[in-house]
Amino acid sequence: MNLKAYIKRIPGINKLCTIRRFNREYSYDQSIFINNYSHSKKTKQKIGYNMLLITHSLEKGMGSKNPRRFGVSKTKELMKQMCEYEEYGQADKDYAFICAINALRSYIKFYEARGWEDTDEYREVKKFLSNYSNIAEMNVGSFIVEKSVLEADSKIDYKKFLASRHSVREFSTKKLCDEDFKKAVDIARLSPSACNRQMCKTYYVKNAKKAKTVIDAAQGFGGFEKDTINVIVVTFDTNANYFVGERNQGWFNAGLFSMNLVNALHSLGIGTCFCQFGNTSKEEEDLKKNLGIPESERIAVIIASGYYREKNTVLASPRKPVEDIFRIV
Repeated sequence: MNLKAYIKRIPGINKLCTIRRFNREYSYDQSIFINNYSHSKKTKQKIGYNMLLITHSLEKGMGSKNPRRFGVSKTKELMKQMCEYEEYGQADKDYAFICAINALRSYIKFYEARGWEDTDEYREVKKFLSNYSNIAEMNVGSFIVEKSVLEADSKIDYKKFLASRHSVREFSTKKLCDEDFKKAVDIARLSPSACNRQMCKTYYVKNAKKAKTVIDAAQGFGGFEKDTINVIVVTFDTNANYFVGERNQGWFNAGLFSMNLVNALHSLGIGTCFCQFGNTSKEEEDLKKNLGIPESERIAVIIASGYYREKNTVLASPRKPVEDIFRIV
């Protein structure tokens, strides 16, 4: 028996080794968060996410049932950040900047509709906007949706649709069409997002060599016909996180986004299967480098996908009774 194997047999050693591994991985999580979250350093990406955060806050004010004057400090902060954002160049072509401009435009209209023009905040925003008449229009603010419209648009057998989707592990040999994938992402981007910051990203790994590195790295690909897999990687950007209480926000947002993405793919005749990414920090860093994923992003989900075959073998995967997971408190 070699020395390493002998040491592992000593009582308590395995536990200490496990604790050491846990500490290393949690330290990596902490390091990524601290080095990239909103207040770590000033970058264009962080300012953009902060602008979206304030924009959403202003939208909530405009959606108030009993409106009053609001946004005095928030509009000042938004205009300040927009000026900082412009220092990086080409702001007028960026989504975050266009969204912020239109939030201020809606703010002005909101004040005008209530006769609040004789206020400092109105005058300051109005003066600021006079320099940005060239910025494209975007629907920002709040609007009314009739109950009849909500009911009409929701009249689908949603349970039947969800029950029709299964995880599949064998696909058609046809490669995933770029346009079909874009359609699915277009649908998935409607997913709820923390303060509308939209921190999730998707990567369709078409390069066969790179796709193999993903398949080799992730868990759960046993039993797949690997030559037919179209690999999708979903990440979230830690630049979007605002404070320590949001340390798990990215995983939550990625879960919402990914579930809507696979349902969207199903609606287009494309099968999917979630594959766990429970890898070490070293493996994640190597994979991000290989795929060209920025350091600030975390790999959250890997999805195997492909067009359905004429006949697809799926697992029954029975669900727990409702009574086991439902409680009134």
